[in-house]
Amino acid sequence: MFIWINKQGVQSDRGFVVQFTGRFAAEYREGVSVVTLAVEDGVSGGLPAIIVSSEAFRRWDNDRAVIDPDKQERMLCNLREAAEFQGLKLLVE
Repeated sequence: MFIWINKQGVQSDRGFVVQFTGRFAAEYREGVSVVTLAVEDGVSGGLPAIIVSSEAFRRWDNDRAVIDPDKQERMLCNLREAAEFQGLKLLVE
């Protein structure tokens, strides 16, 4: 379940936040850990979409270690659900 935290951000009851911080940027947060995402606008099936790289969740902003691939996949699924809650499709390139 999601709640709006402001006009550009949502919080999940599973403990993560997705916040659009600019036209081409968003943040994915879990606790104090943050991944800054480069995003682009798009359209998919006539609906507004955001586009992110398949490497979007490779590392936390404050950590040089690579995030485990299973966790990256979970984070990408979380982002997709948050985007859909906001009326957006998620496209991964």
